Amino acid sequence: FTTMYTYYSEENMEVSQIIDKTASRRSETRITFLKEFLMGAIVMLGLVLCYRGVAGAFSEPVSLSLGLAGRTSSALSVQPAAISPFFQTSTRHMVWVPEAKLRKRDRQGERHRIYNKAIKSAVKTRTKKALRAIDEAKKEGISTEADLQASDKLMSEAYKEIDKAITKGVMKKNTGARQKSRIATWRKKLLIENGLYSPEAVSA
Repeated sequence: FTTMYTYYSEENMEVSQIIDKTASRRSETRITFLKEFLMGAIVMLGLVLCYRGVAGAFSEPVSLSLGLAGRTSSALSVQPAAISPFFQTSTRHMVWVPEAKLRKRDRQGERHRIYNKAIKSAVKTRTKKALRAIDEAKKEGISTEADLQASDKLMSEAYKEIDKAITKGVMKKNTGARQKSRIATWRKKLLIENGLYSPEAVSA
């Protein structure tokens, strides 16, 4: 009986040792995993902070007067991002800067629209005046080409406005050429009707 008890006790001791070794290995594995996880989290946090610092360094100062109308005080503006890069790249900053840029783009677009409209209106006005002068000369009748001095002066002014619109990019080059050709065609028809111009003679 004593021999059997000793045998079973030794076997139980071996099993308990195996269990203890397994438990210690598991605990070591868990500790290693936790260390690696914490190291990865620290590295990721450092990368995020570095990214925010770099992004904030190139960002523009943000005005805090969101609800104030009129002039913006320079004392209420945020300092450059080099002082506090973390707070400069907050969600509020990331949303506010695109909105400010869009509002500036809208203001610029409105100014350009008004400027372009004024140039187009000047072109239309000069063109109508030149065509109206040619039509009035047609009604009154002309005997020589010198009778078209008034209409020729208005034609010159219309040509200048068209050239200005083309130079400023308000009107395309082909559109300006078509407007000039329209005015010149009216004048040529008037001269042909009064016998002051003959295309056959010119071509010959």
